[in-house]
Amino acid sequence: MNITVLYVGSSLLAPLKNAEREINRTYDLDLRVAAYNFGSPLSDREWQDVDHDLREANIVFVIHVMDGENASRLVTALESYKNQHDAVVVINCMPELMRRTRMGRLDVNRLSSTGAWIGKYAKRRNHGKNAHQYLKLVDRLPGILKFIPTAGALTDAKHYLYLFCYFLQPTPANIQAMLLYSLRQYVRDDRLKRVKVSTPQQVPSVAIYHPDARQLFESFEEYEKWHLARKKTPLSPGSTLGLLLMRPQVVSKTTKHYDALIRAIEGEGLSVIPAIATLMDNREAVTRFFRNGSPRVSQIVSLTGFSFVGGPAMNDSAAASEFLRQLNLPYRSAVSLDTQTVEAWRESQTGLNPIQAGMQIAIPEIDGATEPFIYGGIPVKGQEPRPLEDRCVRFARRLKRWNNLQTSTPGQLKLAIVLFCFPPNKGNIGTAADLDVFPSVWDLLKRLESEDYRVEVPGTPDELRERLLGGNSERFGAPANVAYRMTTSEYLRLCPYVRDVENDWGPAPGSINAFGGDLLIQGVTLGNVFIGVQPTFGFEGDPMRLMMARSGSPHHGFMAFYTYLSKVLNADGVIHFGTHGALEFMPGKQIGLSGECWPDRLIDELPNFYVYSVNNPSEGSIAKRRSYAELISYLTPPIENAGLYKELAQLKDQIMAYRQSTNENERERLFESIEALSSEVHF
Repeated sequence: MNITVLYVGSSLLAPLKNAEREINRTYDLDLRVAAYNFGSPLSDREWQDVDHDLREANIVFVIHVMDGENASRLVTALESYKNQHDAVVVINCMPELMRRTRMGRLDVNRLSSTGAWIGKYAKRRNHGKNAHQYLKLVDRLPGILKFIPTAGALTDAKHYLYLFCYFLQPTPANIQAMLLYSLRQYVRDDRLKRVKVSTPQQVPSVAIYHPDARQLFESFEEYEKWHLARKKTPLSPGSTLGLLLMRPQVVSKTTKHYDALIRAIEGEGLSVIPAIATLMDNREAVTRFFRNGSPRVSQIVSLTGFSFVGGPAMNDSAAASEFLRQLNLPYRSAVSLDTQTVEAWRESQTGLNPIQAGMQIAIPEIDGATEPFIYGGIPVKGQEPRPLEDRCVRFARRLKRWNNLQTSTPGQLKLAIVLFCFPPNKGNIGTAADLDVFPSVWDLLKRLESEDYRVEVPGTPDELRERLLGGNSERFGAPANVAYRMTTSEYLRLCPYVRDVENDWGPAPGSINAFGGDLLIQGVTLGNVFIGVQPTFGFEGDPMRLMMARSGSPHHGFMAFYTYLSKVLNADGVIHFGTHGALEFMPGKQIGLSGECWPDRLIDELPNFYVYSVNNPSEGSIAKRRSYAELISYLTPPIENAGLYKELAQLKDQIMAYRQSTNENERERLFESIEALSSEVHF
């Protein structure tokens, strides 16, 4: 007996293979389950395997396949082999695939009304009130089914709904029952007569999960009581994170990546409330578990890989943005690789494939999510997700640093403000697109002072500029004041990436931002606020050479600057001031960075705020994705065509008169006048 399952996601393979083993052990059926993840395009070789298993299948399940090349080829294949299958069960797919549902006397392609109902449920279920009504229907469906008569085509419609109920609650027992139920109803084999199939197990639609608990918690109070007994301390809003998990992965027990991240976060001294919600509409879970008048958590971190409202099939960004705006909490969206393997991601110079980038980066960004950090994924094609242990720890530490910013008193916090110098020369320090940098920084310092940050504010913006660009700069032959001299030995001790830098730039300290064997950190310290000058790219003749290069590294001076911010200054947060610097353009993957990518290494665990021009969203997205930045937008100044004025307008008139004159004496007089006026206006 053969069952072929074609699906999108990473939560079905393990339950399917476990069910295959258990069924064969219990009933000796020689069942073979062939499962394929359609989340990414398949090669011709892989399609040959799919085609073979479709041809040999008794039962075919198609689940969550929405569009793309895979779907088109599948429609053709199902049509070719339709006479060879005992049943084809299509759940939550595009209409063309839904119409391929054939179970006994139920042929959706011929029953327009039934086909319309089955085809529309997936489209309507995610919208506002419809979602809530749909959830109620799903919860009540198993109890309703026993009242549906078993007669004619209704018999097969009832079977479809039963299979649908099993799938919606994909516990290992339900997945096993789903396979057995389909075999009993549609495959003729005497061995199946002794098979007993359990009714669908019900799992809460919205609940709290924890890897150390034996059950799901349907109320916050239950979870809080369990947490108190376990940790001996109550949940505190200032040190608790709200996590959003995919319900199918929790129900199917494919949670190794979630479990590792939860334990990494708890290892940093924080608490978690990991919540699940059906249909990827997370509002009910957030409302029930993350707030009670006031928030119970300090941040919300989505691990679903989908939109906040809408799930994999659609995105209601307006509803999500309004809900999150009212909630007024930081919202982050980390990434587990579902449509490409970890190996493929590591080897890719681009990083995420287009499906991953669109679904798990771009769509959450529309909702307002930040920190697109890779923490796990499918190790090998066809396996369930696994954690990237080192990335889980790194991400947990970043979340803790963000949390410290929220919970610490302003006077305790150390901040770093980074100014840029591009093109690289002394005259361009403190420049940024469409921003008057020094008055703006000065205004920020005054605001910080008014909110009780420990900061020494110079008397004027000009004084601030002089303290940064003057100071001891001439003594070191530097374009700005030297705030710190990092010895080579200190640099070698604090920076774990020195050997990689030396491969491109030679032994430390090198020749850039170096003096007497030390690396110079340029800037000025104003209380607990450090204003630093980001070093140049390093290639003076070609300053853009490193921009998003496939190889190479920042020079020792650049690496030392960010090492100073994170390891010596111990900054609680960094503010990159203006559009734009070099950090986010350093070599590495374009999107979905790894620990080998230089922007990831440079920013380390520092919370990153980036003051960025509102008219440059494309490069702003690069800053968000490649340096984990929270963007703070500023408007461009109003600009109008000024035209010529005063002496310049007079000069223009004289030049025009000279060109038009045919009188030699007049032309000579005009030429002398033009020459004198040009000298006067330095033209």
